[in-house]
Amino acid sequence: MRLSKIIVSTAILCSFFTLSFSTFAQESNLSINEYTPVFADKAPRIDGYLDDEIWSTISPITTFTQVWPNDGSPATEETEVRIVYDRDYLYFAFKFHDKNPELIRAKNLERGGRNDRDDNAYIALDTYLDGRNAYLFEMNALGTQDDATITDEGLTVEDFSWDAVFTSETVIDDEGWSMEVSIPFRQLRFPEGDELEFGLMLSRTINRKNERVLWPAIGLEYGNFGALAAVSQYGTLKGLKNIRRGKNIEIKPYVITGAQEVRPDLANKATDIDYTKDFGLDLKYGISSNLTLDMTVNTDFAQVESDNVQLNLSRFSLFFPEKREFFLERSGLFGHGNLRSTQTFFSRRIGLSNEILAGARMTGQIGRFSVGALNIETGDEMSDFLGSNSANNTVARVRTKILSRATIGGIFTNLEQANSYNRALGADAQYRFGSASQFNAWFTNVWDSNRLMNDAAGHASLRLQNDLYSGEFSYTNIGKNYNPALGFVRRTDMREYYTRASYSPKVNWESLKSINRLNFAGLYDYIEGQNGNIQSSSIEFETSIEFRRRDNISFEIDQQFERLDVPFAIRPTAIIPAGDYTFSTFGISGGTDSSRRLFGNARFSTGEFFHGNRTDFGGGFGFRQSQHLTLEGSVNHSTIDLPITDGEFDATTVSLSILGAVNRKLFARTLIQYDNFSRDLQANFRVDWIHTPGSDLFFVYNTSHHFIEANENVFDPRRNSIMNNQVAILKLTYLILL
Repeated sequence: MRLSKIIVSTAILCSFFTLSFSTFAQESNLSINEYTPVFADKAPRIDGYLDDEIWSTISPITTFTQVWPNDGSPATEETEVRIVYDRDYLYFAFKFHDKNPELIRAKNLERGGRNDRDDNAYIALDTYLDGRNAYLFEMNALGTQDDATITDEGLTVEDFSWDAVFTSETVIDDEGWSMEVSIPFRQLRFPEGDELEFGLMLSRTINRKNERVLWPAIGLEYGNFGALAAVSQYGTLKGLKNIRRGKNIEIKPYVITGAQEVRPDLANKATDIDYTKDFGLDLKYGISSNLTLDMTVNTDFAQVESDNVQLNLSRFSLFFPEKREFFLERSGLFGHGNLRSTQTFFSRRIGLSNEILAGARMTGQIGRFSVGALNIETGDEMSDFLGSNSANNTVARVRTKILSRATIGGIFTNLEQANSYNRALGADAQYRFGSASQFNAWFTNVWDSNRLMNDAAGHASLRLQNDLYSGEFSYTNIGKNYNPALGFVRRTDMREYYTRASYSPKVNWESLKSINRLNFAGLYDYIEGQNGNIQSSSIEFETSIEFRRRDNISFEIDQQFERLDVPFAIRPTAIIPAGDYTFSTFGISGGTDSSRRLFGNARFSTGEFFHGNRTDFGGGFGFRQSQHLTLEGSVNHSTIDLPITDGEFDATTVSLSILGAVNRKLFARTLIQYDNFSRDLQANFRVDWIHTPGSDLFFVYNTSHHFIEANENVFDPRRNSIMNNQVAILKLTYLILL
């Protein structure tokens, strides 16, 4: 049975390979793209006006090519980029011509916010010229910044949590918009040498046209957004000489004060108030031109945003992403395993049930090797440091390039406390070829002081992809007792066979000019236990339409099988008995372009569910009133009707986000959430004032109300409620550069 599934999956994959052989067989052949910047004896003034004399004396880069919507076509608007440098900074001057400057989209003032909803630009620098890793700098038409690190030509949302200190200023005028950027060399890591070369990619997005243009030309086969991370296809910035690295020391102390009020119930009117006063320190030290050491003492994450509320209607763990800056910077380097499913290392395991007393992390490059090491001591209080009540968390990671676009690596994790330990040792390999095609494999073994927890997991996958076809097959094997203490494992005791294929043609019909692309996809997923017995399977078919203005609509139908060997509690009082269950579901969803002033999305699905019925619907809206106010909200509702005791119930979550900004240095966000399972109404209010570059004053206020309405399916704020708690925190940080 299992062999037949592998044969069918392989046959499907081979057919896609045959259809696309000419695309996948060779590496992309791009013309040589080089630029030599001019050394500036006098630094340009960074104000967005391109009136410094040096900008008029050098030739610009002008050959920008569309990657979207018309791959390979010239840009519809002219772009000019000039680059100069001195011993300490790399300077960029952009002139973005626009025939309709009144239509330029420019509303985000929040650093690290949604610049993708505005006209924006990217600068990417591959400082080691290794074709794998790069620094990415993002600016919108207001000069609002974000930045990321690209690791092994991969780019995720978490990678945008790197915070560099650089300067960007813009001016919008009747010719379009202009921008000046200065990037300190001290923010980058690069090899020794008298004359250096960096990989370089430049990108511009004209948002209202849904147009992205690049220098050098990188095709859509790498993906619209993925083209930004195709480091092996970057051009070259040549002739950098006499660069001064500085001492590469950054010290960021903090002080914090606050109070927490707890009211356990209405009968007890007494109020417990805890006051907080504390301080701590973060230190970043450039050990060498290639290695950076980060150290933290008495770490505090009071300013971190709240998690989005999720309701679990499955029998497996929910995933909540990491949001703490210390762990997110260069997080891609520590990645090992299947993201959000079976991760050998998941930093959120560290310091959530206790305090981070002290820690250190080293990242960088040693020759051809990318290296990372993390050591953190956790405990209830500083007096536990290195004592019997503290725990030591250690991670070591290494990757190296063995071929043009191939890497191998290893990882080691260790959680040790008192007389117990949990250790994991893993290896991985990745080979990228064609455009977005790749082979990926990893294996991890766990040793635990409780010998019953010793077990292993592994994965291998092959994905063949270009801008028209894609095909993927993967095999994952997770042991019954696999449990890396510093990792995340959604499901154990399984062998999974997964196949997916898709076809995404562009639409060039005159009668359907509003449609840009159609997508057709199908997948088959089969999961069995280590004993060979089936646990789950699913067949899905999806069709979606992408419109030229980023609106979209999709239709999905699937059939799923689940075998429960033991009863499953979907709610504390609703128990689904063991048995075999087969159910089919139909769904439809759609959304409008979120860069518009008013936007929204909606989704609906209905079908069978564990011998009963389930209907889901939800939606969201957004209103970008101005640069100073953005509102976004969402509602998700499920109606469940199962033939069991207490099997008829609803599951609802509601959220509202309010973003207010005075300017690029002062902004605030409020997140209000409610769910009818806990009947808690939560609010998180966060103000960030960037008083100097890299330094912040945070004010955070959290409150939670519990509604005691007897009918838990009804949300009525006018009923009696209990304030669970409220917390107010003030935190000041200051960055010192040496």
